[in-house]
Amino acid sequence: MAASRRLFAAGIICAALCLGAGHQIVASALAESAKPPAPTASQVQVDLLRGLADIFSRGMDTLTDKLNRQGYSARVYSTDGWQAVARRIAEQYTRGQKTIVVVIGHSLGADATFQIANALNAQNIPIELIVTFDATNPQPVPKNVLHFVNFYQNNGFGKKVSPAADFKGELSNVDLTADSSLSHTTIEKSPRLHALVMQKIADIVDKDLASRIAASKPKSKKPKAVQQSVKQ
Repeated sequence: MAASRRLFAAGIICAALCLGAGHQIVASALAESAKPPAPTASQVQVDLLRGLADIFSRGMDTLTDKLNRQGYSARVYSTDGWQAVARRIAEQYTRGQKTIVVVIGHSLGADATFQIANALNAQNIPIELIVTFDATNPQPVPKNVLHFVNFYQNNGFGKKVSPAADFKGELSNVDLTADSSLSHTTIEKSPRLHALVMQKIADIVDKDLASRIAASKPKSKKPKAVQQSVKQ
């Protein structure tokens, strides 16, 4: 009889332990499913714009190929294709397709990135990153741009980029004037600069994931302060 009771008690303990472990497994699975999905390279839309007459900006084509091989969704356009780019981004955003938007341009194509930014700014549509190579007529960077990198040389073409008054993002002007291996017609072809651009895009994907995870975490509620009335 005593042995039966001991066996029964052991069975109860074992069942409780198994039940607790099962709850823990279920809770872990639910926690994992609650995490926001990690952004992937295919969720990054990169639009690249060539300069004058599509002749001197073939580095944009090379960079497009590199990005597509890395899994990004990259397309290259002529300078006057900027309106089609802005329209497509706006339509996707309106449909709820919140891809990570990156725009890159060289020379007149770099100038066109500002036109895209301003067109989307008027619709409150964010651009994660703009990269320019020797922009010849840069405009102030509007507030909807989160990150801006400008590679330029004081060579009669490239110019430094300035922020608009309400710009709150990150702006980097990279002066390459001292690099004699580069010129206005070769700056966008540099493998070194291509690598920097691709690393910047990868960093942004990682940062976007971190911000999504942080936003998904429940905020701790601070206890309300107890106010005590003091009698005079």
